[in-house]
Amino acid sequence: MARTNNIDTKKCGIGTSALIICIVSIIFSFTSLGEKSIGVRFPVMVISIILFVIAIFIGQKYKENYFAKVGRNIGIFFIFLITILTVINL
Repeated sequence: MARTNNIDTKKCGIGTSALIICIVSIIFSFTSLGEKSIGVRFPVMVISIILFVIAIFIGQKYKENYFAKVGRNIGIFFIFLITILTVINL
């Protein structure tokens, strides 16, 4: 008799968007030109942190999807990095 493997297959879904949101947030962080951003009146770092928090939430909630865990980990890393750099600048 042939044995069947119970391989946990991942699928694309909402959790996949966690990595996409992280990438958009990273790009958004680096698009500020001088003191002006892309026409946004809010501080760029606040918007980036909000996007990273959304990516962490989505990555945690839908961790069975492709790249959800990667997106969550990147979001945690960049929030930690922004916090450390802000404290150093004070």
